[in-house]
Amino acid sequence: MIRVALDAMGGDLGPRIAFESALEVLSQYPNVEITLYYSSYLTSECIPQIHHSRLTLVSCLDEIHAEDDIVLSLFKRRDSTLFKAIDSLRDGADVVVTFGNTGAVVALARHLLGVIRPKLYPALIRELHADPLRCLVDLGANVHCPASMLEGFAQLGAAYVEVLSSEAPKVGLLNVGVESTKGSSVIRQADTLLSEKTWPMYLGYAEGSELFHGEKNVIVCDGMVGNAVLKASEGLLSFLMKQLKEQGGDQSLFETFYQTKRRHGACLVGVNGNLVKGHGGSDLAAMIGAIEYGIDIAQADLAKAITARLDNEGSK
Repeated sequence: MIRVALDAMGGDLGPRIAFESALEVLSQYPNVEITLYYSSYLTSECIPQIHHSRLTLVSCLDEIHAEDDIVLSLFKRRDSTLFKAIDSLRDGADVVVTFGNTGAVVALARHLLGVIRPKLYPALIRELHADPLRCLVDLGANVHCPASMLEGFAQLGAAYVEVLSSEAPKVGLLNVGVESTKGSSVIRQADTLLSEKTWPMYLGYAEGSELFHGEKNVIVCDGMVGNAVLKASEGLLSFLMKQLKEQGGDQSLFETFYQTKRRHGACLVGVNGNLVKGHGGSDLAAMIGAIEYGIDIAQADLAKAITARLDNEGSK
């Protein structure tokens, strides 16, 4: 049985669709149990009257908001839905799914779960394409990244691809050009570090045009760049779909790509537990997709598999 811990309080559209997404997932996956963490301040109108043998509701006295600062007091908010959901990974849950404050998610995950290796910073990975698998690392877990951190992102991304697919990881470092003289000093230092390694396979700089096609299937960048790239790509896709709809065009190709070719949400790797961070603006379909993504990585026992892969590489 896969045990999912779902934080219902992070989405921009309100907690009710978290309840609805939980019920929909349970109807489709008989091997899944969900524990849903919600705020005790919710009114009865926000909480559907639901009863399911594989759904447990946990009322919490606190919730962490999108605008909350990441300060030391965050670690004392033990009654918040996010704290309890992440902490449940130490007590039997297989995966956490949340749509809340990214900074708080990363900080609490590091605090409660610990990192899989010292000085290897956790990163958010987003799949850009599922078949063949290619991904972008990092999406915002880290903003100011020295070269050694980018090197770590390459290792995490490569291990992710090896665990979840049959593809051989081929790393590219996102840059403004492929020439050796291009990029900041940090990017050039990271290029040197990756060029000296036998694993993962490093193919040099990648330009923005290589995000969705080409032989490089692990694209590495700092969190600020990755977050901007992802949101710009999603914004363009939404814009094109809207334009096609207004002009009576066929949206089916875009809809298929958006709904079935990409898992919803990002995976936080590098901590001792499986965690999916969904987009704050997720609708019902996106929430269901994020939970299904969580089920996938729980079945693969992703965190332990990545740890084993990195340990194996480190022992050589």
